Amino acid sequence: MPHHVNPSILARPLIATTRGLLAAATLALLQPAYLLPGLPGEAQAQTISASAQFVVKEVRPEAFSWLWDNADQTLLSAANSELRSFRWVQPPESPQHLGYSSGARHQSQALFGGALRTVDVTYLDPGTVRGRVASDNDLGSKPYSFLAQSVSIDGKPPFTMLVQYTPVGSTFGDSQFTIQVTNAAHPWLAQAYVNHVRKTLSGLQPTLMSALNERYFNAVLKKRGTYTISPVDKKLNVTLTVVQEIRGITPDMLSWWWDHIGNTARYRLWQPVDHVSFEWTVPPRSPDLNYDIGAVQKVKEHIGKTTMTLNIAGVDPLVTAPPVPLSDPTYFYASANPTLLDGILPDNTLVHQWRPNASGDGVILTSTFVNTALARVLNTTFFEDLGSHALREFQMLPYFLPRLYKREYLKQ
Repeated sequence: MPHHVNPSILARPLIATTRGLLAAATLALLQPAYLLPGLPGEAQAQTISASAQFVVKEVRPEAFSWLWDNADQTLLSAANSELRSFRWVQPPESPQHLGYSSGARHQSQALFGGALRTVDVTYLDPGTVRGRVASDNDLGSKPYSFLAQSVSIDGKPPFTMLVQYTPVGSTFGDSQFTIQVTNAAHPWLAQAYVNHVRKTLSGLQPTLMSALNERYFNAVLKKRGTYTISPVDKKLNVTLTVVQEIRGITPDMLSWWWDHIGNTARYRLWQPVDHVSFEWTVPPRSPDLNYDIGAVQKVKEHIGKTTMTLNIAGVDPLVTAPPVPLSDPTYFYASANPTLLDGILPDNTLVHQWRPNASGDGVILTSTFVNTALARVLNTTFFEDLGSHALREFQMLPYFLPRLYKREYLKQ
């Protein structure tokens, strides 16, 4: 007896399949496409499967550059209660630095997309996203404006997630984020993960700058040099001497920097916590590899708990003798006076001198500050704070100065 089948039943799988293909094709048309670098001479079209754009207020990009290699469960759980666990499977090669370490891997468990998910993340070689990020990322030792990672959720095929960030805001104190996921097999799940990451990064706002300050600037950078404080002399001055080795820059880079600090955006690169603002009240006449005598910087900065606005003016050592002999081949000599008292009290002075280090991969910097002892009236630990300030700012130079120097002076 023949088995009769309703023709409409046979048609249902075909109709469903057709609808699925049409939906996929429509989704592909709606998704933005762009070219990514593949093999030499080859361009690969890829689509964005999930994305987000947002701003994290009052957190500088340097804090996130530090976070990638130094994340831990305490920081992340406080930022986002969805996170249940976090551990490094392959710890970063150089965690106490700014930027991420290619090859580092971590695993976490978090509640998103309607379930508890296991997330495996591997940091990708920066070259895999070349062409999609600012090209001067290649001019430093580590990327400064992005994190590229391969993400697998619950053992599913991995997708690439690119996180890019840049300083924004009137004082360049906020971070603008753009997150893009490419070619995810399950776009809805990738978007759920992007939303989870956005919630975590935004939730770090109350704690991340403090963590950067204490765990990196104070715990690491301040230990890369020493300072000594003299007794009060007959002129009621105190001399502070700071000696530090700075690896990752050349003498020429430091010589170039003084005439090219330029503006608040760059000044905050130098020290994102301590530095507030910068302007030239008398700009350099001919910016080059020597500081411009007579050029005047007006800077606002925190020295410990004291906030000061200073006029820093380049001085000619042939006209006004420096407080110490200029024994190193390169130097910066300036007066440094509170703006409101400039020209009223005797000048405070500073001298930075530097030479190549023994290993040839950095410089030895000796800084001499001569300030009135009256500074202790306003802040009893002023000279200790100034010594710490010098270590916290100059040890930041390898993070950004090679990139600026190569791009702007060497035209690389």
